[in-house]
Amino acid sequence: MLCDDRPGNANTILDHIEAFRRYSRHQVRTFNPVHTQRSIALDFNEFDAVVIHYSLVLSHERHVSKDFRAKLRRYRGLKVQFMQDEYRWVDRATSASRDVGVDVLFTAAPEPAAGQLYDTRLPGVRRVQTLTGYVPESLQSVPRRPLLERPIDVGYRGRNLPFWLGRLTQEKQWIAQGFMARASAYDLRTDIGWKEQDRIYGEQWVEFIASCRATLGTESGASIADFDGGAERAVRAYLAGHPGASFEEVHDAVLRPYEGNVVVNVISPRVFEAASLGTGLVMFPGEYSGIVSPGEHYIVLEKDFSNMHEVAIKLKDDQLMTAMVERTHEHVVKSGRWSFQTFIREFDDVVAEQVGAVRGPRRTPRHRLAQMERALRVPPLHVRVTRRALTVAAAIRRKDFARRSEIESGSWLVKGSLAARAAVGDPDLRAVFREGRRAGMAVDALLEEILELSLLRRAAQGDLVADERFWVIPEFDGGSRLLRFVSNPVQSHMQVADGTAERAREAVRTGAIDVIEWDHTAFGPTIQLRSPAVEVGIGTDGVKRYTLLVQIGRRQPGLLERALAPALGGSGVEVRPLG
Repeated sequence: MLCDDRPGNANTILDHIEAFRRYSRHQVRTFNPVHTQRSIALDFNEFDAVVIHYSLVLSHERHVSKDFRAKLRRYRGLKVQFMQDEYRWVDRATSASRDVGVDVLFTAAPEPAAGQLYDTRLPGVRRVQTLTGYVPESLQSVPRRPLLERPIDVGYRGRNLPFWLGRLTQEKQWIAQGFMARASAYDLRTDIGWKEQDRIYGEQWVEFIASCRATLGTESGASIADFDGGAERAVRAYLAGHPGASFEEVHDAVLRPYEGNVVVNVISPRVFEAASLGTGLVMFPGEYSGIVSPGEHYIVLEKDFSNMHEVAIKLKDDQLMTAMVERTHEHVVKSGRWSFQTFIREFDDVVAEQVGAVRGPRRTPRHRLAQMERALRVPPLHVRVTRRALTVAAAIRRKDFARRSEIESGSWLVKGSLAARAAVGDPDLRAVFREGRRAGMAVDALLEEILELSLLRRAAQGDLVADERFWVIPEFDGGSRLLRFVSNPVQSHMQVADGTAERAREAVRTGAIDVIEWDHTAFGPTIQLRSPAVEVGIGTDGVKRYTLLVQIGRRQPGLLERALAPALGGSGVEVRPLG
């Protein structure tokens, strides 16, 4: 199994990978190709099958290099691929799958969406439907707190998702806004948010859900499949000329021809979390992959909120809520139908059917050599030395300096060096660093934002020397208080909307900015610099959220204005392509 199993990855990803090792009746060996350009030792012919896990993006060379793609292409055994978020850049993803010759695709897309996505793009490939998540084993041992002891009636965290994924994705925000607007009239205790600064992670998230009598829910997925990126480009072009436009305006202007072209509507992993923790569900009506039923496992909230009164009565009914929570836990969790063990049994059966005669246990010496080869190369020696020093320093100070995943890959050292040079050499960024330290912000997180801010500033000024040429286009949405900088291909000829820079500067001066981000997704998750010759990741999958910078801006608006000035232009915006 080719997968990204670095310790710093999300728990849902690591749990999924570990399930294969723990429960499969087949021999499962894993190999992480990320940051590994080639492997002399690895030979896929030692194996009956090769699985490409969804933690890797096959079409991104950063995840799967040309050398590994060539190895996959030459391999004549069974090739299995898991995909998620299948509605974005479909043509690019399926082209990579065809290139390596995938035989079996595990897809979260239900029919008929799966057929619309893959019938003509992956002809002859066997499709097996799977889920985006399963019942978390770690939560089954968490004691379920009685509903009467929970201080929050309804808790929820949604998020703003791109317009170009369609109406279905917007429901995550609409359910939060609509419910919160009406909750006070029914004396409901709520903790509801949908902005980036409202997000909760790790153990705090588990504690939050466990303290709620109920949580809100919608179907996951999208109602637009953006096959070639055309929907995304159309939305960005419209917003550049109409900053602050609502979803409905954008939908009417450019998205209507795309809406509903493919509908991928599936159950969210959050339903499994809530069921495991004994938290009730209040959800918009939907199919939810056929796993939960309205009235039996969740309270139905109509999408126009016309039955809010009935929902509030049910939420306050202890007997009704307790019975529903118990039914849902019995059906979803205790039944074992949606456990990792059940999922792996189904996977094992598919592999056995496709391979035919399964050979007995055998050694895989070249795989072991490949693991040793990678261990010697990743991370490099200088990173190992730095990692050891950081471990010692962290033990002394009882505080981590950086995320383990970045130290493992070597990117932390590169980022730290470039960020330090930027903070020392640029007076605006030096001031940002000092203010961040005064506020008690972690050094590593602060340096990371400074590095990516310095790259953004240089890109907007035309001083960044990189392998790809692109424009940096500023967008400002006053309604959501979001300032976004978008990397666009030079040939796209996108224009900056009149007054965008001035409106953004005024919002910065008055503290009316909640989110600042750089969206580089049109070019992937990284920038390959030429001087120095290094690859730098941009945020998460190509989107960088400057959360610390926003906090600094609230403390010192003038400092934030100076830091963003090169990206917004001086007396006017002049965005130039990279040389």
